Amino acid sequence: MKAFLNIAVSLLAFGLTSYLAVTQQWSVQELCWSVWLSGLFYSWTCVITAGVQILLTARTQKDYYDTAVPLIRRISPEVFALGIIPVTLLVGFVALYIYCWLFLFYGLFLSVFAEMEPHSLFGRNGFINSDFFTPVTYLAQSLWPMIVATLIANVDDFLQEKPWERILFPFKSHTILRIHIMTVALPFLLMVAWALFRTAYQPVTVVLLIGIFYLLPKKQQKEKAVVSNNFNETSREEQHGQAD
Repeated sequence: MKAFLNIAVSLLAFGLTSYLAVTQQWSVQELCWSVWLSGLFYSWTCVITAGVQILLTARTQKDYYDTAVPLIRRISPEVFALGIIPVTLLVGFVALYIYCWLFLFYGLFLSVFAEMEPHSLFGRNGFINSDFFTPVTYLAQSLWPMIVATLIANVDDFLQEKPWERILFPFKSHTILRIHIMTVALPFLLMVAWALFRTAYQPVTVVLLIGIFYLLPKKQQKEKAVVSNNFNETSREEQHGQAD
């Protein structure tokens, strides 16, 4: 059932984004920047949801922290819950700052190979001289559906049980991997779409890239399913052994 819901959500996100891209006549450059924007908000959401979860569960998860860091075993749950607040805020701020810098460098790359209007924000000489949040705000006002669709399609990533790992999850997430695949596939899709559709190559390429972004299977989920099945089989074998 969960796998079916994931597929349904991905298809919904693909359909909604494709519809907006075609009706609003997105260019390939606009799609590249929308993916950049979605990756940025995805990374921010991982950090923010992880921080909120850490603060809300710190007191009830005291045993987990005691095992991980034996030095804090003597601290009461109440004092620990207060002390973890500045630590979480500091780690979250540093993580958000790092992701801003990472996407800043990615934006510099796009400003050269996916230059678009207004050049004062997304041109090769404009982006490097603009503050980071001005182009982000400009894009978010018109491309917010892409952000929403990306967050909905990857909602499982924000519900993991280990919030500290989620702060670094964007470095190895399937969503960021899709961005790299799209970057590699972009020139080839452009050539094929131009050869087949000529003047209509841009919308075709945009829809194909959106398909890559939303519809590639999540290998991580498959691996989790295999582990779960193996665990269930092992449990059944142990129960049969005890019964015998």
